[in-house]
Amino acid sequence: MVLKKGDLVEISITDLAYGGKGVGKLDGLVVLIRGGIPGDTLKVKIIRIKKNFAEAEVVEVLKCSDKRIEPRCSHFGLCGGCTWQNLDYEAQLHYKAKAVEDTLKHLGSFSEFVCEKILGSEDVYFYRNKMEYSFGINSAKELIIGLHPFQSFREVFDLEECFLQSELSNQVVHRIRDFCRKENLVPYNIKEQKGFLRYLAIREVKDKTEMMVNLITFYEKFKKAEKFASELMDDFPPIKSVVQNINSRLATIAFGEKEILVGGKGIIQEKIGNLYFNISANSFFQTNSRQAEKLFNKITEYAELDGSEDVLDLYSGTGAISLFLAEKAKRVTGIESVGDSIENARENAELNSINNCRFFQGEVKEVLSSLFQEGYSPEVIVVDPPRAGMHKKVISSILTLKPVKIVYVSCNPATLARDLQILCEEDYRLEKVQPVDMFPQTYHIESVARLIKRN
Repeated sequence: MVLKKGDLVEISITDLAYGGKGVGKLDGLVVLIRGGIPGDTLKVKIIRIKKNFAEAEVVEVLKCSDKRIEPRCSHFGLCGGCTWQNLDYEAQLHYKAKAVEDTLKHLGSFSEFVCEKILGSEDVYFYRNKMEYSFGINSAKELIIGLHPFQSFREVFDLEECFLQSELSNQVVHRIRDFCRKENLVPYNIKEQKGFLRYLAIREVKDKTEMMVNLITFYEKFKKAEKFASELMDDFPPIKSVVQNINSRLATIAFGEKEILVGGKGIIQEKIGNLYFNISANSFFQTNSRQAEKLFNKITEYAELDGSEDVLDLYSGTGAISLFLAEKAKRVTGIESVGDSIENARENAELNSINNCRFFQGEVKEVLSSLFQEGYSPEVIVVDPPRAGMHKKVISSILTLKPVKIVYVSCNPATLARDLQILCEEDYRLEKVQPVDMFPQTYHIESVARLIKRN
């Protein structure tokens, strides 16, 4: 059978690819189908044909998988977020763990390691402590606040309700939409590079007692800023902080080069385990607070500290991992490029009366080079890089430092496999990996890998 674009074919789904798409085969050719669930039999339309695979869209579900469930959200299918909301949660866990193990085996060429049972989330909805929303204009020329449709980052759909952050955050989004419409505030237009409102970010702590509203705008002038903050804080007592961040750059990120405190305090405070953390608008913090505690405990377990070690924490964010490790380490050194995060990390160390942590701001590869020249030699290195993984110079520096153990925290199995393959070429051995589900209803998966130095 020679497939052509536009063909209608019947196909059975046998697996899920990392990225969330269902996998089927036609005459040996892999076909990827968004929304396909293993066990489904589907009528699909071929929309793209590549050398080694094809892509298709669902036309009709002929036979439902026993793993298929009814999505809770009215935006499912349109939204690019919860792509697995139609998949039973136990099945989600199975395929996430499989993605980690398979990627390490096939992409990283690892065979002798232990993949521990995935740590699932107690909360499968309303688990996020941070959400970012975009402003836009609908067909009636009204301001809207919402999320992006699947693979359409310049479009925005008006949000009715999202089940990832708290129900309170949904109410806050609706209230802010009403305020912006009433005050005739104008959304930013990326094509014309004009307008005022770019993004809205809401952060909250896991017990819902503190919330931060961060309005990201194209320019600073905001005549109604005080009114905006006072009305929000009056209507929603958990809102303890309202800030405005100015992003005048072309970069489409909810991050500002200048921050203005509009109302309340500039931080909110989270508690994980026995530790307290001050979190500001632009600092990085794990987005699932309850699962973060499981993650940090696993990192501590994998580090296997006896109190004599010097530990290096790369991409240390607000210092959460560093502070968890500090209890069992001689000293912890954190490196982070974001200034706000470093400031929070130092505050968090002081807040928790932890005196054996130090934090350096700068690009990891550059700070590492300076520390190495000073003769710094940690016994354990923990890394928690962004999705793109580690820079080759960082990996080279780690290999030069020769720690006894490396604990790699990853949100991307592909870059994890790539980086571990380099680290394990000669000096290290991948002993085990722990998948942790930080993001229910999505295909995303966090994992912790433990590497030990070869004799």
